[in-house]
Amino acid sequence: MTDFERYTAVYSPELTRFCMKLCGDVHDAEDLFQDTWTRVFDRFEQYDPEQSFKSWLFAICANIFKNSKKQKYNSSRAVFSSKEEKERFLLSIPDEEKDLDAYLDLYDAIYALPKKHRVVLVLYYFREFSQSEIARMLDIPEGTVKSRLNTAKKLLKRRLSYEEYQR
Repeated sequence: MTDFERYTAVYSPELTRFCMKLCGDVHDAEDLFQDTWTRVFDRFEQYDPEQSFKSWLFAICANIFKNSKKQKYNSSRAVFSSKEEKERFLLSIPDEEKDLDAYLDLYDAIYALPKKHRVVLVLYYFREFSQSEIARMLDIPEGTVKSRLNTAKKLLKRRLSYEEYQR
C-alpha cells in the first residue's frame, strides 16, 4: 500500500464529514471531497512528511471550498430531496456520538451560518485545528479567526436558543 492509499484510507471518513459540514449539500460535498483528493494526488510530491498531513489535507479542502465559484455554497439551507434522505446520509457517517435529533439541530444551525464563520467553526471545533493553524490554512490573520469564532458561537447560541424556545 502506497503512502497516498494509506492516507486516503485513514482520512476519508473525516474528510467526508468535513465536506458535508461545509457544503450541506450531498452532491456538493461529494464534489468537494473528490476535488480535494484530486488536488492532493496532483500535489502529493509537494507534501512535507515533517508536517501534519491532516492539516495539509484540510487546508486544501477549505481553500477549494472558499475559492469555488461554480458551486452553490452560499445557499442558506442544505439541499436534500427529502428529510429522510438527509437523515439517511447523516446516519451513514461513522461517528462515535449518535444523538441524531441534537445533531440535526446543530447541523442546521451550523449550516445556516455565513460561510466565513462556518468554515472556521468547523475547522476549530470539529476538526480540532488550532486558531493559528486555521489562520495559515485560510491565509487570514489569527485575530480574524478569533473574531469569526466568537461571532459564530454567538450566532449559534442565538439560533439554538430560538429553536428550543419554539418547541
